[in-house]
Amino acid sequence: MTSGNRICQVAFSVLDVRRADEWFRVGLGLIPAGGTRSFRGPLAEHVQGLRRAASTCWWLVGRDDFVQLELFQFERPAPRPRAADATPADLGYSRVGFWVTDLDATLARLARLGSVPLAPVRGDRGDRRVALRAPDGFVVVLFERDPHPGRPTAVRPEAPAAPRTVTLSVESLDAAVDSFVEGFGLTRSAVRLHDDGDEALWGLDGARRRTAVLEAGDLLLELVEYESPRGRPRAADYRISDQGILNVALGFRGPLTFTRTYRRATARGGRPNGYPLHAGTWGVTYVNDPQGVSVELLWVHPIWDSQLGLAPAPEAPRPPPEREAQGPIRGALERLLEAAPSLPGGGPRRG
Repeated sequence: MTSGNRICQVAFSVLDVRRADEWFRVGLGLIPAGGTRSFRGPLAEHVQGLRRAASTCWWLVGRDDFVQLELFQFERPAPRPRAADATPADLGYSRVGFWVTDLDATLARLARLGSVPLAPVRGDRGDRRVALRAPDGFVVVLFERDPHPGRPTAVRPEAPAAPRTVTLSVESLDAAVDSFVEGFGLTRSAVRLHDDGDEALWGLDGARRRTAVLEAGDLLLELVEYESPRGRPRAADYRISDQGILNVALGFRGPLTFTRTYRRATARGGRPNGYPLHAGTWGVTYVNDPQGVSVELLWVHPIWDSQLGLAPAPEAPRPPPEREAQGPIRGALERLLEAAPSLPGGGPRRG
């Protein structure tokens, strides 16, 4: 095991939570872990930094303990679709990687869902890798060999996949390393996750870049500064509810390490959307690093894992998206609220 803080969650803003869930659940074999419509109202606005925040969220888990995917379908603010000409070099979270126990079977299931590799599979059998686009446009990399060796024994060996990597395209690699190591408490890794040839897998053949790989528990965080093509900045009015990879969460099992990390991150220039919220057995805040990257800090006592989607719940009912649940009249009201100006005083800073 490695020291340092860990990523416990990768969050996505999706346009259709049912379609995104099917892709990860049927295609990759992840396990449903419930869902909620409670991320709405003043508290959600305070944490996420989104005006009148309202969303439906479904959770999925894989082989490992204390790691989940979080699929948000936002009603407010309405997510802006991913730009048609977006590339993985553009600034922000750009790729997520999974180790799969049977690459050929996984590709066959994804093909039945309409997803095919962006480029030919690369590597020798037993060490192959391939990239595809998920329905919401971000790149998913599949690894036949576990890219993060030495992980603990899987707690759910029946799951044929495990999240292993998240890639973040940054304007300054040095600043990002400082933020995530000195601020958020991750540690440098000796793993060489990708070589230059892998860039062809997601359409950037010949790209020049500088990289750093950080240990984050069961996952690796890959920081990339693209020199050619240069990473394009996000829109000036970007919101984390816009379609794509929203953020990652650093997970803790108690409030002390959570609080220490919060203080370290803010001392290093991180800007929280609001003060941390604590609810007895869990607590949360979103912090934006000096380059504007959103990182959630989340502490959860294990007794709350099942309530917060960190444990399988394949038979649990999952709430439908709000507009679907409330009908066309409520949906129209949601759209009017989204278009309305802020109340005096405004809300917290955007993530």
